[in-house]
Amino acid sequence: MEANIPTRQRRHFPYKHPTFGTPKRPKGEAAWKGSVYYWWWAYLKRNRKYLNCCDLGGEGALASLYEAFGDVRGDDFKKWWSIGDRGANLFAEKPVEESFKVIPIGESIKAKEGSLTLVVPLNFPKRFLLARFSEVLTVEHKGKRGHQKAKDSELTYRIKGQPNLKALELGLKVYDMVQQNPEIALWEVGNSIPELLRVQKIKKGDTPSSIADKKRRITIIVSRYLSRTKGYIENTGAGCFI
Repeated sequence: MEANIPTRQRRHFPYKHPTFGTPKRPKGEAAWKGSVYYWWWAYLKRNRKYLNCCDLGGEGALASLYEAFGDVRGDDFKKWWSIGDRGANLFAEKPVEESFKVIPIGESIKAKEGSLTLVVPLNFPKRFLLARFSEVLTVEHKGKRGHQKAKDSELTYRIKGQPNLKALELGLKVYDMVQQNPEIALWEVGNSIPELLRVQKIKKGDTPSSIADKKRRITIIVSRYLSRTKGYIENTGAGCFI
């Protein structure tokens, strides 16, 4: 029979998770906007099919997704993330205690791919064993320090690509501006978002030919942002992101 190690449960996320501070010392929005999970929520909020499911109280084609993600129509990300420990249940790996176990003498175990089985002689000093374990882990664990292998995750809801948080934020700014101003030209969108383009913006004193060239290039760049953002929004309805 397997014996669990008696220690406090720890949850591990493949990517940086949001933090909110304490009631006395709350953190600002940068603390959660620095997590890709915030942007997953923000993109899901733009998915019309999912919003329709929310309007219907969780009924419809995306009902099963609604059971996991719940109602995203509010603006309080912390509340959404925290209800029923939703954020951890969606995006954290199993607690370490469910996969890090002591096997009693005489018991056999079938090692899983991506795991490491050790026999530790307890007649050696703890300091010696810890040092030896560290050496073994350095050799056997191929992941970079501080980064879990997201591609090997067993989670149901996973990040498909490599998240670029700044690009995700800019993509939503472009998308929202177009949604709110359907008649706006794409070059106007790019010209009005300060951090989107710097060198190519249309400036006072530009020649007519330079303006025409900049409009064309800005339109291409904004169109790419818009297309990519729409694709990411669509992906959230399938239970994945990016």
